[in-house]
Amino acid sequence: MKTFVTIFIAAFILPLAVIAQSNFKPGYIVHLQGDTVNGFVDYHGWEINPGKIKFKTTKEAQVQQLTTNDISAFGITKKTDYIRFTGKISMDRVSEVSMAEARDTSFKVATVFLKVLQKGKNLALYCYSDVLKTRYYISEQPAFVPQELVYRLYYNLDRVDQTHGRTVNEDTYARQLFAFAEKYNALTPMLQHDIENAGYREYYINQVVKQINKGAL
Repeated sequence: MKTFVTIFIAAFILPLAVIAQSNFKPGYIVHLQGDTVNGFVDYHGWEINPGKIKFKTTKEAQVQQLTTNDISAFGITKKTDYIRFTGKISMDRVSEVSMAEARDTSFKVATVFLKVLQKGKNLALYCYSDVLKTRYYISEQPAFVPQELVYRLYYNLDRVDQTHGRTVNEDTYARQLFAFAEKYNALTPMLQHDIENAGYREYYINQVVKQINKGAL
């Protein structure tokens, strides 16, 4: 009798637990061939970019598990979009807690989903987060091919600076943003100030790119 009760509870409770863990929201996928399919994406507000997603064409349809091998983009309606990207991903640490003791330019080439932060008439901005760190990518119209906005933080044993000690903040991303602002004739004193003071954070970089996307002066 006890065994029967245990089996009954498991048969009843486990499916409910699986349902509770699902969060299917209206969304879409784009197959590698370019066709878009509307449906429902299992959305979890990912802090780390997902490597795979669950998708259903209808609420009653069978769940499909899709990766970068299957789709070129996906999104959740009125929330966020992701695109497939193959390219360089920096692998240096930028944590003050575990700072590298030398300049690290290591990278890997991988195919991942980038989160779209904005897409304007001049530039698009994306981010990619994994267990190591968050990286920001930028691309230009019309091709919109992402390139990483570079930031490095390391402890240089060969350099002693009376102001900053031996910590080196290599803010290449600021120079990249300056170049885009000049190219699109958007560099105002205010934008220059914002770029110079923009930390490598989503809010600050997003605001700078929004200003560049406003167009010519």
